[in-house]
Amino acid sequence: MNQGLELRDLRVGYASTLITVNMHLHDGITVILGPSGCGKSTLLSTILGSVPALSGSLVLNEEDITKTPIHERRIGMVFQDPLLFSHLTVIQNVMYGLRRAGMSKVLATQKASELLEWVGLPGFQTRSVQELSGGQAQRVALARALAPEPAVLLLDEPYSALDAQLRTRLATEVAELLRSRNIVAIHVTHDESEARSITSEIFRVDQALLAPVTR
Repeated sequence: MNQGLELRDLRVGYASTLITVNMHLHDGITVILGPSGCGKSTLLSTILGSVPALSGSLVLNEEDITKTPIHERRIGMVFQDPLLFSHLTVIQNVMYGLRRAGMSKVLATQKASELLEWVGLPGFQTRSVQELSGGQAQRVALARALAPEPAVLLLDEPYSALDAQLRTRLATEVAELLRSRNIVAIHVTHDESEARSITSEIFRVDQALLAPVTR
């Protein structure tokens, strides 16, 4: 069985910024590397479902999801900005999607607490998100994205606002966490050193195509 995420002749983009992608992603994290404006974020938005593909298809665990509504794709995303709800506590942010999906408060609280411990933030449940550092806020955003148990996680330069040392450390730690859960993940960045600290599965946007990068 061809489990995982397949991008089959997927063409995405706008006007002069177009990319054609053929990839088959299994458990683990893949990095897409390229300069700002080359179409990396548009590719993630197309996989997520917020931007339609120009042509080609997306297949998740042998099911064609090219035209599947965004809320039915089981794909999560962490953005450059954590986009946390400022009026909610840390644990309420992580619980948000679970409660919206109908999970009881007791079960949602338990699951959210486990995820916060998993991302290295035990004891942060009742904190205001406005008290968090940039790295802590992105960990909460990661926990919130993973709470509904997505089949695929997309990371759109989630550490770009952090300083270089923290960016590399957090990217490495998160990649290890995702690998430990056998999660299919795509991380896009313009920073080659960050990319190489995460994985050897690196693809560079090159002449409107994705080309594998060798060590």
